[in-house]
Amino acid sequence: MKVESFFSSAPHKRVSEDSIVLNEKINIYGVFDGATPIVPFKDENGMNGAYLASNIFKDYFFGLYRNDLSLVEGIMAANKMLREQMEKYKVNQEKYEELWSTCAAIIKVEDEGKISYAQLGDCMIIAEDRNGTIKPLTRDTVKDISFRAKAYREELRMQGVNLPDEAYFQEHTHQLIFNRSLANKEYGYSVANGKEEVANFIQYGQVPSREIKRILLLTDGLFHPNYSIEETFKMIQTIGLQVYSMELEQYEKKNNLRSDDKAGIIISLRDEELNPCM
Repeated sequence: MKVESFFSSAPHKRVSEDSIVLNEKINIYGVFDGATPIVPFKDENGMNGAYLASNIFKDYFFGLYRNDLSLVEGIMAANKMLREQMEKYKVNQEKYEELWSTCAAIIKVEDEGKISYAQLGDCMIIAEDRNGTIKPLTRDTVKDISFRAKAYREELRMQGVNLPDEAYFQEHTHQLIFNRSLANKEYGYSVANGKEEVANFIQYGQVPSREIKRILLLTDGLFHPNYSIEETFKMIQTIGLQVYSMELEQYEKKNNLRSDDKAGIIISLRDEELNPCM
């Protein structure tokens, strides 16, 4: 396989809340995107919960050497480590806005000719098959979360639940706190936040590696505002992750758009893996 990766922090951040793992020992590759905290917290090294969450996952998957562990089992094990670290720092885990959390996109190239994948949140996995068809393997569960949250509030009010009116939720922090309360719930989005219910919201599956030409993993900082995820794949395939990332950041700067941390991995499979009969 040929593996290209890219990783950078947003211009306004001291460190990136994204992280990547390249575990070539057992062919596990992944990107992680820590959710920027609402409640201020810093550990003894000055790192916030988003950085800690994404790096707990990165360190866990990098340290794996067993080939018999599924990606779902790995996510749940890393999620348990995340919960234990929050307990160590006495984070109030009953308040969802205080939880450290991270999105994730991970693949594993299996020995038996399959590629396993698992995903949470808005990190994405996109594949190109041997015929050149580009298709996302995962769904962005963070997309339209504010719209779904508003619909859910309307439903709650109809059930008689006493909630502030919508003017209250126009304030950004109030909106974020409510959105975070929907983590790993029906109206919400999937994310690793130490809670056990994340097990019910992991997107996972397998594809035959002989049918895959390339596979791309990326955090939402690499999403282009003007292009679909398939068009973004084509651009990265053409000019490479680093050039694409630099051009995207320049576009964001020129158009006064908020730039986010960026992390991506693109993997090209060898010709003989694509066509074993050659």
